[in-house]
Amino acid sequence: MLELKNIRKVFNKGTVDETVLFDGFDFSVKKGEFVSIVGSNGSGKTTLLNLISGAVSPDGGGVFLEGENITGKKEFIRARRIGRVFQDPSGGMANHMTIAENLALAENKGRRYGLSAGLGKKRLDDYRELLRPLGLGLEDRLNVPVGALSGGQRQLLTLVVATMTPIDLLLLDEHTAALDPKTAEETMRLTDKIVREKKITTLMVTHNLRFAVEYGTRICMFDKGHVVLDKAGEDKKNIDVDELLRVFNEISIECGN
Repeated sequence: MLELKNIRKVFNKGTVDETVLFDGFDFSVKKGEFVSIVGSNGSGKTTLLNLISGAVSPDGGGVFLEGENITGKKEFIRARRIGRVFQDPSGGMANHMTIAENLALAENKGRRYGLSAGLGKKRLDDYRELLRPLGLGLEDRLNVPVGALSGGQRQLLTLVVATMTPIDLLLLDEHTAALDPKTAEETMRLTDKIVREKKITTLMVTHNLRFAVEYGTRICMFDKGHVVLDKAGEDKKNIDVDELLRVFNEISIECGN
């Protein structure tokens, strides 16, 4: 479903700070998998998502989605098939626009007509029903600017927006990191519900080892541009936080930390 083949990525090329992160890197994800990705800072987790989304380009190799080579496609073109939720709750939304206007923009993604065609009574009723299961009362605040919402409300709304239209892939970039524990738990429960119901292939970068263990169908640990742990199916179900910490600490010791 998703393949990264022979990827090379170099940062600060030609300077004394030149760093080769990926060199001949291969990574694949099957259709319907929910992959949790963990690892230390600088291990390549977010760069992986950036390469997939088109936010950065590889210096070699290719990115393939459903068999199509998307390596040269712009980020906004890939966004029609790839949803992404960032760590910052204010990212991915037009904060000066209302909830209804943001939902209309998301629903009309890739189309040529504007907001006026998307805010009729029928459409607003649909939006209310879409938001009601969140239990946040947002269905009664469609005319409120997104910037007036709490961080948790914005993040949950961003998740809904990212998956409103059919997509091939969902990228979650530490999407619970900036939330308080209770809201983070709620966000993960909603994430799991949406991914399961819509059968969306998903990659989730997280520093929360418990979330990585409890959610998803596969877990990968990255270190310096390499996958050092990869468990799926029953093997993934049998892994626990203590084992992840053991592997993480072994890597840290090998690095001299």
